Amino acid sequence: MPTWLEDVIKGLNNIDGIGTLQEIYDAVSTLRPEPHPKSYTAIIRRTLESNSSDSEAFNKKNDLFYSVNGIGGGIWGIRTSLNSTPVAKDIDNPDLPNGNQNPNKSLTTTYRILRDTQLAIKIKKLYNNKCQICNLTIPLKNGNFYSEAHHIIPLGKHNGSDTPENIIVLCPNHHVMMDYGLIPLKINEIYIHKKHNICKKSIKYHNQIIFEKQNNL
Repeated sequence: MPTWLEDVIKGLNNIDGIGTLQEIYDAVSTLRPEPHPKSYTAIIRRTLESNSSDSEAFNKKNDLFYSVNGIGGGIWGIRTSLNSTPVAKDIDNPDLPNGNQNPNKSLTTTYRILRDTQLAIKIKKLYNNKCQICNLTIPLKNGNFYSEAHHIIPLGKHNGSDTPENIIVLCPNHHVMMDYGLIPLKINEIYIHKKHNICKKSIKYHNQIIFEKQNNL
């Protein structure tokens, strides 16, 4: 029989690597044979906290989980789900580079994230500088078109990766709306090129962390 730790890991992976405590409880409960012990929710919480360096209860062994909004925020993620995301299965030879899971930082008075501009350029070219939400293109006087590349899980404090599956091409208006969490991101309402895969975890992070946080202010 799998350990509680193994089932918590599997349960989190089944909900795209991030979820509220209740979502995690539900995901794990479907994996464990009934009847569940009365304290099963406490066991799951303890498993998360003892295997997370974000918690004072960290066992100093396996740093597997992270608290998205800090301890007490009620939302947890699995660190291994940040490491790699599979490319869409219908792409044999994707044209997009792999990007960088950990963008370089330049030390000034604070850390400044250095974007992979070549990656952004390639993705914008893939979409012909057209917003994936509203299909708007902005023509410039020189005959070129303008668009912006947005990291769905932001770089910096959110630890988003500079990789194709975490980037979406937007017009300036929708870029601002996404930055400020004014709109949710609905996968069935955006255009996605067959050579581009957007990670479900990134979309879930935006909707649960950035959009929900703004709407709970």
